Amino acid sequence: MRRALKPKGRQISASGPPSGGSVPRDEPVLGPRETPFVGMKGPLREALTRLGPNARRIDRGWRRLLRSLDSGGAASRISGLDLSATYRHLSKSARKDAAVGEAKYRLAVLGDASDLMRSGVSEDLAIAAIALYLEACLGYSKGTMEIRALVRLTSTTQRLVAERYRDERLGDLRRFEDRERQKLSRDLHDEVGADLVVLKLYVEMIALELAKGRHAQVGPKLQEALVLIAHSIESVRRLSLDLGPAYLDSLGFLPALRSVVRQFGLRTGIKGELTEKGAPSSLPAGLEIAVYRVLLGALSNVAKHSKARRVRVTVGARGGEFVMAVADDGKGFDVRAQTPDRSFGLHAMSERVRGLRGRLRIESWVGPRRGLKSGTRVEIRLPVPKVVVQ
Repeated sequence: MRRALKPKGRQISASGPPSGGSVPRDEPVLGPRETPFVGMKGPLREALTRLGPNARRIDRGWRRLLRSLDSGGAASRISGLDLSATYRHLSKSARKDAAVGEAKYRLAVLGDASDLMRSGVSEDLAIAAIALYLEACLGYSKGTMEIRALVRLTSTTQRLVAERYRDERLGDLRRFEDRERQKLSRDLHDEVGADLVVLKLYVEMIALELAKGRHAQVGPKLQEALVLIAHSIESVRRLSLDLGPAYLDSLGFLPALRSVVRQFGLRTGIKGELTEKGAPSSLPAGLEIAVYRVLLGALSNVAKHSKARRVRVTVGARGGEFVMAVADDGKGFDVRAQTPDRSFGLHAMSERVRGLRGRLRIESWVGPRRGLKSGTRVEIRLPVPKVVVQ
């Protein structure tokens, strides 16, 4: 039904890492009463019957049109689809066969959309490619009704693709939020909880020493208790920093970003620098939280993987967009080689940004070579109301 997609490696990702997650192939999508082809089934079958003998020529024409969409090999991955075979499910004539064919068509489209997500094709490119397939078909169709039927088919296919992308993104975000909650729970148990247990023991020991009149033994234990209290306070501050919204409310947007960068440098030893280029002092709450979370995620990746000495964060506003870039001088990595399970943090950043109709761009250089230094740069662009960026 579909040709295997063969993603090609590259170093720049304009829409974030590919999505993951298996897709059930037998899930219901629309009931029989929700069919989008009511009143158009006859013309659609006629159009598809006419297109059948010309499938190869249509496919070649479509591939030529796809070259205009090429973005780092995305067009070659899209052309791995066999839309002709997918649409052929709808050419059944008997009513029972037509219902089965329609169900198979929907499942095929959803499966194709999931394959495209896994291969790193953005939703916009996938939807544009389906429109170009319609353009390739029009020269072989006949009559207004057939053209209308093909337009209906194209819009239905695009809607199903958009729904699949949306569902996959929501699923990924839910999994990411679950992981965040699990991490917070572990940190509270392993750090704050452990400190409090030991602190309780020290207090009990101090009380026992005092009850026995051994005051000289109390001093060292008090010092240990104070160390534990200081460590617990630092852990609570760090966890509060990770949680975000309360921290944003208490400090404000830009001061919170400055604090994140400063605390990152103190905690990791990596020199951090924040540069503000006309950055707004505040954003709508949803945007502030997204920027804050992306910054935390990007800095976390720098600390875990980059072996960098320095990281520079730049925030500003350009052309009605809020822009933030996080650039390090670390070892770099192969962006296209990152699979969803190995780059869940990067993928979560991408979905946060896309959910706000923004853009995420990840560039990385593994070097040095040809005079270029190695390193990674993560940039996000979020559209904001004009009143905010003025």
